[in-house]
Amino acid sequence: MSNFHERMIAAPAARVGALLDTLASADDRFWPHEKWFALRLDRPLAVGARRDDGPRPQTVSSYTPGRQIRFEFNAPRNGFHEFVLEEAGDGGCLLRHTLRAKMTAQTALTWFLAIRPVHDALIEDLFDKVEGQVSDVAHPQVWSGRVKWLRQWLGMS
Repeated sequence: MSNFHERMIAAPAARVGALLDTLASADDRFWPHEKWFALRLDRPLAVGARRDDGPRPQTVSSYTPGRQIRFEFNAPRNGFHEFVLEEAGDGGCLLRHTLRAKMTAQTALTWFLAIRPVHDALIEDLFDKVEGQVSDVAHPQVWSGRVKWLRQWLGMS
């Protein structure tokens, strides 16, 4: 399974990268914890930091400050998700989130029916949060009825 999200942001990569570097800190200005669960690590953001809460324990496997963070799933070790920030033309940047994982038939069904819509909404909320701190959000996300229902069913609202 592969899942990609990206957004052009009308701000320099260094400015957006400063937000990325606050991930999981007490002053987290990157993760949309206002609408979603908080992302917590067992230590400050660095290679080896672990996230043990949530359905998939994961470890920071690579981190380039201001540019990239990759989390590898711990058990089973079958995938990763990462944020990458790239310079773009006109003084802007591209923020990308990639998720890749091997799935069984059962996990694939769960992903497509329940997890994917919620995951996609979370990532778009993250992009809205980041973009809103450095420029105007041209098209803020509006949750679908399905996402609202799934959040309620999953105990997130």
